[in-house]
Amino acid sequence: MLQSEFANIKNRLKEALKSELPGQSAHRLMLPQGRDLYPTADINSIIRSSVLMLLFPYNGEINTCLIRRPSTMRYHGGQIAFPGGRYEPTDKDLIQTALRESFEEIGTDINQLEIIGALTPLYVQVSNFTINPFIGWSETMPPFQIDNREVDEIFIIPVEKFLHHTTYQFREVTTKIHGTFEAPGFYVDQLFVWGATAMIISEFNEIFKSLLVVKSP
Repeated sequence: MLQSEFANIKNRLKEALKSELPGQSAHRLMLPQGRDLYPTADINSIIRSSVLMLLFPYNGEINTCLIRRPSTMRYHGGQIAFPGGRYEPTDKDLIQTALRESFEEIGTDINQLEIIGALTPLYVQVSNFTINPFIGWSETMPPFQIDNREVDEIFIIPVEKFLHHTTYQFREVTTKIHGTFEAPGFYVDQLFVWGATAMIISEFNEIFKSLLVVKSP
């Protein structure tokens, strides 16, 4: 893919993210059985958080990065995720939360990133979090540096793999809170992606695949 094609997709994605998003329908496809899509408790008790889906050109393709959380974490231990975390009072807004957490976890330089839009916020019942996914863009692949306290491993993945390897299936997963149960998800290479990350990717797929229908000039 040429630099002009990267720029074309970036601009069209930026515009698409301003339109009505397929959040609810896309999220339901990957919602674990028995979980609520929306909070039923007092909304004032919900913890706000953000994640960053960072896009960048590499090897002629648009890529993103996923991380594996340490298995020792109380919530989401061992799971595949996007970098991110809870909102702190010192954060100017939820965008800053995503940028700060990404810097802390994988070493991205916020001065080299552009936030081009956001996906639909989603609720994670098990941890009582609302996750706000932001889409970032970098003109080159950042020199990642992980914080081993929060990240076990980082994976660089072409986003078109999400479109080609998201066969809906159930697999047994084990968490510290709910033990072992079956959850919907999909494989990308050898990674089984489920939960909030799968829900975010499900919505991104609906938007991104429409951009590939029209080829850039």
